Amino acid sequence: MDKLKFRHHLSEATKLLFELTKTLCYNDLHDNCQYLITPNSRTVDGHLNEEEILILKKWNQYEGDLLTANQIIDLLHHNNKVPVWIDMIIYEARPDLTVINLFCSRRLRDETELMHPGIPPFHVLVSIPPDNLKAEINERFDVNWKKRRDDKQKPNGILSRLKKLIKKN
Repeated sequence: MDKLKFRHHLSEATKLLFELTKTLCYNDLHDNCQYLITPNSRTVDGHLNEEEILILKKWNQYEGDLLTANQIIDLLHHNNKVPVWIDMIIYEARPDLTVINLFCSRRLRDETELMHPGIPPFHVLVSIPPDNLKAEINERFDVNWKKRRDDKQKPNGILSRLKKLIKKN
């Protein structure tokens, strides 16, 4: 898949993700969006080739960082190869920003080997909260449920806070 087509697919999949999410969630979604890149595993496995290992190491450098569409395209597109699949969810809706998580296969393939029909390699999803975390309004839920749960599970010790400060600088 050439870079221009991949850029178009990212844009179209993002629009479709917004449409789908709006049917299930009550949050306002801001058109300004940024992306998180999350490989399906952050460790090197034997089935990855040398190029995929180098790319995974690069992806891992951006763990937790908000990225623009252009940065995502540069990180995911390599010599007309892209991840075999990319699951997209809206992870967080802020008043001024929508954060989209891209959960990616670490394997890179050309266009003929991509797994999802429609807008390959993207698979548009909405994470449904478990019943104990579902706070519905008019039968719709808060898209931020997963972000809030993840924030609660993060350690809040002094070491974690120091790492955050160092990373910001």
